[in-house]
Amino acid sequence: MAVSDTLIGTIFDGRYRILRRIGSGGMADVYLAEDQELGRNVAIKILNDRHANDDQFVERFRREAKNAAGLSHPNIVSI
Repeated sequence: MAVSDTLIGTIFDGRYRILRRIGSGGMADVYLAEDQELGRNVAIKILNDRHANDDQFVERFRREAKNAAGLSHPNIVSI
């Protein structure tokens, strides 16, 4: 099992049970998780460890999330 797969089976943020990794990119990995409160599946994007201590990457990641949360379209998943 890869190091990044150690999240599988854990509870993230006290609410989301990580089921499996569904993708990865240059900045982050995306996991399929189950929302324990709402009983539905969600995607969670987690910044890679190698970028977590880089303030520029963290800010870029936050900006990306904020911009994505502002989108509203039937073909785009809500955040």
